[in-house]
Amino acid sequence: MGELASQKHVQFIVSVEKKKDSFESVVMEHIRMNGAYWGLTALDLLGKLHVVDVEEVVSWVLQCQHDSGGFGGNIGHDPHVLYTLSAVQVLALFDQLDVLDIEKVASYVAGLQNEDGSFSGDMWGEIDTR
Repeated sequence: MGELASQKHVQFIVSVEKKKDSFESVVMEHIRMNGAYWGLTALDLLGKLHVVDVEEVVSWVLQCQHDSGGFGGNIGHDPHVLYTLSAVQVLALFDQLDVLDIEKVASYVAGLQNEDGSFSGDMWGEIDTR
């Protein structure tokens, strides 16, 4: 079995963020928060989370938050419970949960709970079975 080429993985993950004008980036713009979470988690597992600018990431995450307390998949996109989860997870990776208004986020999530105990993904009532 071969050795993990961790530096190549790090280079790839970091390069994805720099290709904002690519076709792939444009069509995936609405789920960028989830991609950020998975990419940053991979970097963390590789022990390379330090290669990203924490302040830049935290600033971007906070720009994705809406007055409702929920987070969109990117700046200017509607809030959704899944992007909200990813945003909280990204902030947790950097030990930056203190920048959150926890009550506001909790209120957003609680407001999506349905009568039967399930949760809608967004304010339009989409039910996400994930």
